[in-house]
Amino acid sequence: MQDHDPLMDVVPSRYVVGIDLGTTNSAVCYIDTDNPERTIRTLKIPQLVAAGQVEALETLPRSNYQPTEAEMSSDSLNLP
Repeated sequence: MQDHDPLMDVVPSRYVVGIDLGTTNSAVCYIDTDNPERTIRTLKIPQLVAAGQVEALETLPRSNYQPTEAEMSSDSLNLP
């Protein structure tokens, strides 16, 4: 006999998503309901970490530092 999951009767979505809006960093986790193990996974978010460098990280800073024109070259925000 297969176990019945009442959540699937109410929420037919494939993914269940949780967002942590922390005071310093934010994170997004999800569960793929098609996977019988229902493993919680962290969504890696692509972000600019240095001039011309993008990395997918598990947390996203809650603050944004915007450098002045004098602090950076005009091409430093060019993405790969």
